[in-house]
Amino acid sequence: PVQVLEGQGHSVACLCFYNEDKLLSGSGDETLRRRDLKTGRVEALSGHTGTVWGIDVSLPDGKMIVSGSADKTIRIWNGESGEKMHVFEGHEEHVNSVEFSQDSSRVVSGSDDRTVRVWLVETGKLAFEPIECHGSVFCVRYSPGGDKIASGADSVQIWNAETGVGIFSIRNSPVHSLAWTADGTHVIGGGRRGEVTVWNSHDGGQLRTWKAYDQPITALSLSPAATHLATSSWNENTAFVFDFSTGEKVATLEHSQRVNRVAFSPSGRLIATGCDDKKVRMWS
Repeated sequence: PVQVLEGQGHSVACLCFYNEDKLLSGSGDETLRRRDLKTGRVEALSGHTGTVWGIDVSLPDGKMIVSGSADKTIRIWNGESGEKMHVFEGHEEHVNSVEFSQDSSRVVSGSDDRTVRVWLVETGKLAFEPIECHGSVFCVRYSPGGDKIASGADSVQIWNAETGVGIFSIRNSPVHSLAWTADGTHVIGGGRRGEVTVWNSHDGGQLRTWKAYDQPITALSLSPAATHLATSSWNENTAFVFDFSTGEKVATLEHSQRVNRVAFSPSGRLIATGCDDKKVRMWS
């Protein structure tokens, strides 16, 4: 690694970049940490009463942060001051995944209560009734165009982001992680059996698949140019980087303990990994 960042009190459960110099992480210590990669400054955001499983930053300005936790709540934070703005309650189990819509007016969340919910950031109200899914929802992702939501549970399902109406389900496709290609034409799933699968996002047709691990793939991150895919897996001390077009493994990132999350930086030059050893590592 080119940099090792400490300062988390427990395992690092989730990660995302603000920009090339700033990183956000969430942890089993119930906090979020804002990290300045240039100065090394770390700032804690406290309020959750359970592991922080999901985080996202409103882009391109970074004015808001959203976090989802094992305490069943979703919190919105001021991205500049770090102050709490809103708490959204309604999920009945752990919140595993959260993401802002493109214009940051909405947040989508996925939970162990088997629902996907879309919240209006200003009011905290639901945009529509909770969406019932096939099993615990491990991952939710807006399409790049913002018109669709992909959810990952016992099957991958695609929803109309405006109305919550189902577009299609891909049966027998249990996944723990998801990513879209930048043009919105493909959805990538990190499978429960350790396989990476790429589907056509218009009809759910499978385009290709390859085996990455023996255990569920806990995180996927596609490089901005869509040339490389970084992965992490349950109970694995290694993160892998694959050539996205061929599925060939091009890098192995070794850690001393389990890797929970991987994320490419906005430029694609760096990969951040979050580990059970309480550290975030930067790789180039």
